[in-house]
Amino acid sequence: MTSQDHLAAIVRPPRKLRVGFLGGAYESAVGRVHRTAIEMDQRFILAAGCFSRNAATNLASGLQYGLDESQIFRDLSELIAHARDHLDAIVILTPTNQHHDQVEQCLGAGIPVICEKALVSSAAHARALKDTVEREGGFLAVTYNYTGYPMLRELKHLVEAGGLGRLQQIRIEMPQEGFLKVDSEGKPMKPQGWRLQDGFVPTLSLDLGVHLHMMAKFLTKEHPLEVVATGRSHGNFPGITDTVSCLANYSNGLDCSIWYTKTALGQRNGLKVELYGERGAAIWIQESPENMMLYSQHGEKVVFDRASPKAAVANLGRYSRFKAGHPAGFIEAFANYYHDVADALLTHIDKGERYQSPYVFGVDDVLEGIEMLEAMATSALNKQWVSLRHE
Repeated sequence: MTSQDHLAAIVRPPRKLRVGFLGGAYESAVGRVHRTAIEMDQRFILAAGCFSRNAATNLASGLQYGLDESQIFRDLSELIAHARDHLDAIVILTPTNQHHDQVEQCLGAGIPVICEKALVSSAAHARALKDTVEREGGFLAVTYNYTGYPMLRELKHLVEAGGLGRLQQIRIEMPQEGFLKVDSEGKPMKPQGWRLQDGFVPTLSLDLGVHLHMMAKFLTKEHPLEVVATGRSHGNFPGITDTVSCLANYSNGLDCSIWYTKTALGQRNGLKVELYGERGAAIWIQESPENMMLYSQHGEKVVFDRASPKAAVANLGRYSRFKAGHPAGFIEAFANYYHDVADALLTHIDKGERYQSPYVFGVDDVLEGIEMLEAMATSALNKQWVSLRHE
């Protein structure tokens, strides 16, 4: 093969998608994570943004991200006007209570949207956005980055292949400690103000609970049918729900136990998933993301990782930015999710088709989750089981 033949045989990578950030200031909790994740696989480029309502923070963030001042905008309307001719999508990284109006404005202007979870704070808003997406033929993807971990995707494949037999039980928990921590002087460490404003659905549920619903849906494809839940305030901020426990009956007889809290001292971010089937079980812990424990009916206990000979998903080249034994983590999982969003967005832009991906979540997935969180809030208020509408 001549050098020219060799060059001709090289597959040209997909074009980079140009995005603008709304929110995500350089010093914010999510800004640099999203910036790193979108560019890790060379699928996106940050080309514009309105990073903060504070003019100085907005300008400083844009410059830190390497943008020219002409690419930094004062508000969403300016960003949308720029996006019409220069961007492929807007990434919304603002607090949840701002999302509905911002997403509506973008979709109404024909701009594809990638939005940080939780998409909205009520099922009514989710239904409204669903109507907008369908009416405008728009694109809306919501980031659930934990589903990007290779071992969770391996576990999804294992479940679908019948490796655990019929699923009987799932336990998911996400304990954190932030609402009980104190500083060196013994004073409570105060989180961002929006985290201390509860609506009917507690902000804790919109922050953590949405992840756990999506995790169950992602791994099992089952749907919540009825729930019973409690909500408590144990931490430094009385009246703010900081602990939720829930039992849920899912379709196909799956029992689900859910717990999330911000008052579990010693837990930085203790996301843990346990699946129990009739023939096997699996446990995955986010703090050891490269390993999954598998258990069989015969008493076998196996540590499964990207190098395991039976790996069908986690050892794919796209997940092996470096060989097994060199742990990938949270930002890589984010990047895996964004890789799939890029494929979906290109399908929408270039072919005008609605994306179909088991790895990208839209407003329909969000609606089920918000309905479940509303049912949990109702259950905690009325101290009884609550049934969910399911189509």
